[in-house]
Amino acid sequence: MRYILGMQSNKKIKLPEALAICQKVFNEFIRLRDQKDGFFTCISCQVSKPIAQMNAGHYWSVGGHTAVRFDEDNCHGQCIACNKFKHGNLINYTLNLIKKIGQARYDKLEQKRFNKSKMMVFEVQLLTDLYREKVKTLKNNFG
Repeated sequence: MRYILGMQSNKKIKLPEALAICQKVFNEFIRLRDQKDGFFTCISCQVSKPIAQMNAGHYWSVGGHTAVRFDEDNCHGQCIACNKFKHGNLINYTLNLIKKIGQARYDKLEQKRFNKSKMMVFEVQLLTDLYREKVKTLKNNFG
């Protein structure tokens, strides 16, 4: 039995669909993780903004760096202005990311991004289940 967006299904899904579902759940986790009392601080510009203005901003792009697509060190709350209109505001993202996670974890992320192995559907589904549980835990902590 597979779970697709919280519903049971016997339908066999392909990798692109599994990745899209996982990305949605992962992004929800990032938004919940990086907010406090309805606000967040953008990883790039460091401005506190309402969560309605938050994207889950990937440091290394999803399309070009599949090995770090679902890496929590690679994705942080980022305002729409920095993410969409300033193309990630990467100089500031880099500086603030190193402050947030430390040089050692940043260096590990740098190396990990070069891994070219592809995930299998079952691995993506397991990751989706993991992030569903993390989302549920965070929601319970806020409620």
